Amino acid sequence: MTFTIKASIVAIALTGLALAGCNSTPDTSVSDDPVATDEAMTADDSMANGDVVVFECPGGEIITAQFTDAPAAIVTLPDQEPVTLPATEAASGARYSDGTTTFWNKGDEALVEVDDAMVLSGCQAQS
Repeated sequence: MTFTIKASIVAIALTGLALAGCNSTPDTSVSDDPVATDEAMTADDSMANGDVVVFECPGGEIITAQFTDAPAAIVTLPDQEPVTLPATEAASGARYSDGTTTFWNKGDEALVEVDDAMVLSGCQAQS
């Protein structure tokens, strides 16, 4: 009977430890940054705000993006005038959109959508 009581106590203690390990406190900190991203806002962590990043797409098209101090990017698409796109929330990477043109950037890769249709993808930042 002593063995059964000791085994029960050990089982309860292990269960308690297992449950305590599962109870983690979520990060509830609030950021002043209006855009939640898991990547830097530029293609390269060494670039400061205001730098221009040039992306070359698989078809040879060139996109330039200037990341500003404001939560926005000035994006120039092939054969178009520059457009200022405000930063919007992105689950991953950085997203800039005016509702018509959307520029997505994650790491060294970018894509562009116009009117919800992808027009350029797989564009790589040039060094």
